[in-house]
Amino acid sequence: MHCFWLPFAIWRHRAWLVALLLLLLLLLLFGHLTRHERLQTNPREKLFRLHRKTALTHSLAKPWGPGKARVGKQGGPNIVFLKTHKTGSSTVQNILFRAGERRNLTVAFPRYSYQFAYPERFSRDFVEDLPLRAARFNLLCSHMRLDAGEVQAVVPPPSVFLTILRDPVQTFESVFHYYRNIVPAFQPLANHSRPLLTFLEAPDQYYDARDTSNGLARNPMTFDLGLNASQEAGPGSRWASELQRLNWTFQLVMIAEHFDESLLLARELLGMGMEELVYVRLNVRHKEEEPVAKELVEKIQAWNWFDVQLYRFFQSIFWRKVEHYGYARMKQDLATFRALLQEAAGKCLAGEPVGPEIMADELRPWQPGSVTILGYNLRKNLTSGQYGDCFRMVLPELQYHAYLYYRQYGRDMRPLPTA
Repeated sequence: MHCFWLPFAIWRHRAWLVALLLLLLLLLLFGHLTRHERLQTNPREKLFRLHRKTALTHSLAKPWGPGKARVGKQGGPNIVFLKTHKTGSSTVQNILFRAGERRNLTVAFPRYSYQFAYPERFSRDFVEDLPLRAARFNLLCSHMRLDAGEVQAVVPPPSVFLTILRDPVQTFESVFHYYRNIVPAFQPLANHSRPLLTFLEAPDQYYDARDTSNGLARNPMTFDLGLNASQEAGPGSRWASELQRLNWTFQLVMIAEHFDESLLLARELLGMGMEELVYVRLNVRHKEEEPVAKELVEKIQAWNWFDVQLYRFFQSIFWRKVEHYGYARMKQDLATFRALLQEAAGKCLAGEPVGPEIMADELRPWQPGSVTILGYNLRKNLTSGQYGDCFRMVLPELQYHAYLYYRQYGRDMRPLPTA
């Protein structure tokens, strides 16, 4: 009797059985297609199919969401990097951004846009709120004009303060051309055939010290460090004590002309591995101009007297730090580090720096209009892991800033208020 009952039961529930078989077939087919799609998707397209900055922010945040950093270590010191203008500071910032992402550090971001209300002196009111579940800020490295007391209120001890200086002649020449359409003192000469020489022959004709928007027009590094950059030098000035105060504030003042040595000194302070320091130079302009003429050098130095003294003071301290590090050890570490740099460039880069017109959209740096800023294209045959590391190493400042902000707060950055 059971022999007859089983076929009858199957026939009676045939509709349910057919539906179940169809469901199983659909699940198997979906699994096959999903696996095939994963195998066929290019890592570049999967992680970084980007054409707008907002798309970049959202797409990068997916594989590296909050709490997903590879190291997740917050045991080191807090880091404050004063990002001076046109000194190589964008490259240092990129190194710190990558370290912050790996270690899951909480970054102090500007409340609006990419700078802490520059050129106003830094204030804690310029900082975005501390994220939920974060105990403190661990990293601050966006453009600001220094007020050390206010910074310390945001990034508490133990903290390491770093900055970078560059030869004042090269700094001012770069600042002038980069910000020629932006700084009021430079704007009248934006279309002049010899704008820098014309400005330096009669700078007081264009420069108004009362306008803080002219902060970069004279002693730009001194201005970034919070000092009175427009005053005239004299025997009664407080300049010596101001320099000493800065020396007490900063554990390391890097020197752009000795960039690799500076990074190795920073590594000692920050407890970073040498492989974390690998870099390519970012925010570099395409130069067609001749080297700065001797006559121009003297005029730049005279106009930027405080920057010259600032640079010489900290250059002397820098070499004392190198001596303490050990010349033989520095030479050996430099060889090792530069081999890592060469290896990283060979692995990541498709070639030399290129202009914006032949660069991937998501890797194109901001263009000021007065000069052309170069960037990089990546090699085509990178694995997913290699692409993520290489992409971050060449990612321009504004894009990386926007991504890390989104990663930390789960929303896009606020634009500057219109009024």
